[in-house]
Amino acid sequence: MRILTLVFALAAFGCAAVIALAGPGTQLGWWTWGEGLSLIRKVSAPVELGPVGAPPILVAAVLAGVTGLASLFMSARGIGLFAIIAALAAVAAAQVPLKMRADFEANPFIHDVTTDFDNPPPIIAGADKDRINPPDYLGDDMVPNSDKTVREAQEEAFPDLTSRMVNASLDETAEMVRVILRDMDMELLDETLTDDGWLIEAAYTSRWFGFIDDFVVRLTPEGPRTRVDVRSKSRVGGSDLGANAARVRAFFEKLESAAS
Repeated sequence: MRILTLVFALAAFGCAAVIALAGPGTQLGWWTWGEGLSLIRKVSAPVELGPVGAPPILVAAVLAGVTGLASLFMSARGIGLFAIIAALAAVAAAQVPLKMRADFEANPFIHDVTTDFDNPPPIIAGADKDRINPPDYLGDDMVPNSDKTVREAQEEAFPDLTSRMVNASLDETAEMVRVILRDMDMELLDETLTDDGWLIEAAYTSRWFGFIDDFVVRLTPEGPRTRVDVRSKSRVGGSDLGANAARVRAFFEKLESAAS
């Protein structure tokens, strides 16, 4: 029983470790981001077990938990406690792919959002960076497995992502934007001042996988006020799981607070 409990506990810990290390391993260059995501799928995707299917990580968690409890009752407290901890670690780690799947199903398969479809803020500073997705806005492209274009998918899923007006001068708004971008842990890439206004470019790097998204803010003076347009685009990946839209919303909430 001890050996069986140990095997199940190690399996549960192993599955949890695969999920935990998928992102850091990508950033350390151990594997590509695609391989990292594939590792997560291997331990979290259902595998057929007779007439039913179950994710390996949850199977390992259940077996480790059951044998761990049995070991406690059989006075093998050390191995029993270890197995229970391993089961809890696996259950906790399994929440990551579950949330990823929920976000995937709840959001359109896009990775580029903008508040101005006719004249999206351009990606200039990040255009030549290491990327798979081109810097151009491809709003007329069809979303995979959908009858909608990228623009139509965004309009349907995120109707609130529109231009905003700020009751502040151009330069005052630009300074607020700089502070907000730094507060959101973004790296300022470039700033351009033209006769039309400011173009402030930044990049956000996710902590887990190190995914980089371009974030561009365009400020246009309109009398005493300033019009704010934003664009956020992932450099790699097909679906951003709603991350770019969430980032734009968070930016506007901070901007509204700063301008009030």
